[in-house]
Amino acid sequence: MISGEYYQTKCRETGYSDEFKQCIENACEYCIDNMQSTVSGNPYYKGEHPLMLLGEIQSGKTRAFTGLMALAFDNGFDYIFILTKNNIALVEQTYKRMRKEFKTFIDQDKVDVNDIMKLQDELTPYELDKKLIIIAKKQKDNLHRISSFIRYTMINGEKNCLIIDDEADTASIGYEKIKDSMEDFNLRTVAAEVDKIRGSLDGCVFVQVTATPYALYLQPDFEGMEIKPIKPLKTVLVPSGEKYIGGEYYFLKSNDENSQGRFIFEEVSDEEQEIVSAKITDRRRFKEEEILIREDRMSTFKRGIINFIMGGCILNRNGKKQKYAYVIHTAVAQQAHDRVANITKTLIYQLKERAEEHIVYIEKLLQESYRDISNSVVEFGFDMPEYEEIKEDFYSAIVQGVKVSVINSKDDINKYLNEDTGELKLRTPFSIFVGGQVLDRGITIPNMVGFYYARNPKTMQQDTVMQHSRMFGYRGNDFLSITRFYTTRKIYESMVKITEIDVALRDDIRHNRFEDGICFIERRGDTASTAKIVPCSPSKISVSNVVYLKPSSRILPIGFLAKAKAISDKVVREVNLMIDSIMPREQKREVIIDIVKAEKLIEKVYSCLVPDENTERFVEYDKMISILRYVSKQSEKCYLIVRRNRNMPKYKEGMRYIDSPDTGQDEQKLAREISIDMPCLTLLHQNGVAKGWKGREFWWPILTLPKNTPKTIYALPNVDGRIRKR
Repeated sequence: MISGEYYQTKCRETGYSDEFKQCIENACEYCIDNMQSTVSGNPYYKGEHPLMLLGEIQSGKTRAFTGLMALAFDNGFDYIFILTKNNIALVEQTYKRMRKEFKTFIDQDKVDVNDIMKLQDELTPYELDKKLIIIAKKQKDNLHRISSFIRYTMINGEKNCLIIDDEADTASIGYEKIKDSMEDFNLRTVAAEVDKIRGSLDGCVFVQVTATPYALYLQPDFEGMEIKPIKPLKTVLVPSGEKYIGGEYYFLKSNDENSQGRFIFEEVSDEEQEIVSAKITDRRRFKEEEILIREDRMSTFKRGIINFIMGGCILNRNGKKQKYAYVIHTAVAQQAHDRVANITKTLIYQLKERAEEHIVYIEKLLQESYRDISNSVVEFGFDMPEYEEIKEDFYSAIVQGVKVSVINSKDDINKYLNEDTGELKLRTPFSIFVGGQVLDRGITIPNMVGFYYARNPKTMQQDTVMQHSRMFGYRGNDFLSITRFYTTRKIYESMVKITEIDVALRDDIRHNRFEDGICFIERRGDTASTAKIVPCSPSKISVSNVVYLKPSSRILPIGFLAKAKAISDKVVREVNLMIDSIMPREQKREVIIDIVKAEKLIEKVYSCLVPDENTERFVEYDKMISILRYVSKQSEKCYLIVRRNRNMPKYKEGMRYIDSPDTGQDEQKLAREISIDMPCLTLLHQNGVAKGWKGREFWWPILTLPKNTPKTIYALPNVDGRIRKR
């Protein structure tokens, strides 16, 4: 029923779009069906599997599940438990949000909202007869209180309940190995408490809300076990509004020379990243007090902060007078945060003082920033004030309104939050926040126009990295015109890959391809796992070990150099002999070869290629072999195309790697035409005389996937070498 008073009131008050209504109504239909199946004792009941509401980061997921709550109240649900991240401030934020969302019905004494830890011990039948919304942290004591409430009210079998697990991929899942067992695992404490609550309720439907669902999709089925299913049976996408800006804009369109997103990314050197993320200062490399004397140190760090203030001043001159935020996200250690904050304060102090020995360099920095920001401001259609006007505004801002705050613990974050909105409070016109893990999911940073990301983990976790992206959200052209993202090339390329995978997953769900599964296939030499729960944490996917396979796409190494000339010359000769035994040199058309020969060619070609240190785009040999085996498993054959005497340089403009060495009107076109059901291996002989190759010959391998390849996420195994296939 969609005509009930709760839902219709929310529709009027909130103004849901038709697409948003469809999302809410589809989700509620699943909840109603499975609540009724539970009550009726349907033997085919699958409602124990959660429903997932999948939204984008900072896109309005709470708005979606409050609509679902209203519609659920109209359709037989009595109580709703909301599980939040383990943070007091976020519990308070959720509590205030729910009271605001359901104020009409609270005033009519039809609904009550409670924090489980503040709930009175005894509720009267009158109170229990209302629609109840109960909020709890995902923390042991909070969840114990919910269990006690259920026992006390004896709602089992009497009340229909909805459990909404916000940020469901954190805390609610996770396992620990049982001592002296090779294959058995226990749910961790919080996950076990959530499971206990679900098990104590009949007429209960479990709803997961998240923007990073990977760990949830990878959960085991728990067949024949008492544990309630965690893997969702149905996913409903939460639509984002027209002005939502997410990973596609930041990491995919930034590579498009015709996109306004091309202004976003600015590269941080590896040396600078090491300085910023260090716990202590190596004064042989960098002295904080010399930040404006040493032009060759921390250059992007300085430009980022100056761009931030300069950009805000420019928007203010365009009548957009607001407060602005800048985030420096660095290593986990608190010592690193304190160091970076001190460096930032030192820079701002020296800019404000304008000592005689700094004047010339400061002027240079301001002029460079003015030119940088003007490129994007003009592109977005805003006026560019005169330089002298902006310089005056810049110095005024430096004197009056730049505040640097360190946020690196749960206790610290609370005092920085706006009591009404739960967002970080901007106390001055320009606020710079320095922190680490605390600045992730659940924390909204308003008017954020600069993000300096100095993390450099050995393994980048997809869900973690995405949740660090606090710059996602609803943003107008004014903010986008001055927004910048600063990080190393390696991290940026990883985030491009993360975004490609995430976009592909959502596209599959949107077009109902999800039944075909997200396929996690094995790396060469590894075998699939038969265990229900793997011994590594299922809440993480290593993005460095994941690649998205799609029809007619190309897999190739990017960012490498051939070994010493004597070695590379020898390899080139050996590959020539191998190819000569397969096809004549004058042949331009493809030939068909078996996979064994293709693997030997790839192995030999790779034997003289060495990846650069600063790239994530070098496809390793065993990964290419594994993908080749996967996409040719039906025929065990592939096409081979060979071209010789090419002179493609290593870099294009801006020192970006060449990533299309194959010619679009020749071998690339041919490979895509013929690769319908079989892959095609293209080998390009490069003379190595073009810029960047140091005069070393080599063969460049390119694998073109068949047109009929199902969309697949390829994942290397987890830590223990075992993988899952869904």
